[in-house]
Amino acid sequence: MKKAALFLSLLVVIAFISYQLVADDITVYSSIDISDINPSNTKNTAYPQGTADVDNSDSYSEPVTTATSTPAHTPTPTSAPEPSSTSVPVTPSPSPTSGLDSEPVSSPSPSPEDAVAAEPPANNISREEALNVIPLEYQQLNYFYPDNAARYVGYKNMNPDFDYEKVIVYVNIGLDLPFYTNINTITETNRIDVLVNKYNKLPDNFVPQLEQLPDLLCAPGMGNQYLRKEAKEAFEKMHYDAKTLGLNITAYGTYRSIELQHNIWNSKVQSGRTIADVDSLNSRGGHSEHHTGLAVDVIRNNYTVEDSAEFKWYKDNAHHYGFIIRYPNGKENITGYAYEPWHLRYLGPELATEVYNSGLTFEEYYAKMIVK
Repeated sequence: MKKAALFLSLLVVIAFISYQLVADDITVYSSIDISDINPSNTKNTAYPQGTADVDNSDSYSEPVTTATSTPAHTPTPTSAPEPSSTSVPVTPSPSPTSGLDSEPVSSPSPSPEDAVAAEPPANNISREEALNVIPLEYQQLNYFYPDNAARYVGYKNMNPDFDYEKVIVYVNIGLDLPFYTNINTITETNRIDVLVNKYNKLPDNFVPQLEQLPDLLCAPGMGNQYLRKEAKEAFEKMHYDAKTLGLNITAYGTYRSIELQHNIWNSKVQSGRTIADVDSLNSRGGHSEHHTGLAVDVIRNNYTVEDSAEFKWYKDNAHHYGFIIRYPNGKENITGYAYEPWHLRYLGPELATEVYNSGLTFEEYYAKMIVK
């Protein structure tokens, strides 16, 4: 009997000790804040609030992978531009294009001018020495600029497989320098042939004269759409001509303010994507063609548009109405943007037809035929 009582007492002691150990473990784990192990609460120091496309973009869908022969290119700075505030006039104030896949954020707008400055690639050659290196036949080209001679030679050395004609065009575009560096602020902002890209930006206060498109010409659910008068009239004609063929070409996205583009770019970066990825699809504020009122995303801004009968028609006919597919397939190394079959740019029928027939990007055509 005494042995049984002793055994029971021993069991009670063991149970008490076990309880204390479990209680201690519960106390330890309950003192850990769940936020300490939740990645969503971890501050992303690579993309701080307010860091600075697209136009891209301008686009809001994933790019297709294309085989592109990419020339040696000065690396784009990986740090984001410092934020700055941008003043955009309120009038005329058409509602910004809707249908974006993210809401604007309240962080300060980036300023591309504050990006890390890039010096031209080091050329240990003078202008005169470079002119002696470049064959005379290329110096006769009407788009050859003697002041760029050292840059031509430097870029040729980086890309020995390029002939000098391509080198001259690419350097004139600015491709020997990183994107968003050596930026030119456009002065003739209302030209139909204005070139807006990663090297050429519109003034922060630029707002074009716009007209609203009839609802019938707009993609459902995308809200009011606005274009400049010339582009609007051309788009209406293309829409109705296509309609007679049983096609329905609608405006999915048109004018977008510089301020909104700033916010879109910020939002994309702050979502955790790399700056390089965002820049391939979205323009930084001031660098988007949508600011001009001359660009229109048609039907929908994803690659399923290529499966539509409308795309099969407009890719070969849009130039008759003054539009080109602005960011062609396989030209990402020149335009700086992924292929966008939905993004049309108005240039007027004559110029659009010349660009279409040339097979060149607008950057290449502009460098060869427009800039003097």
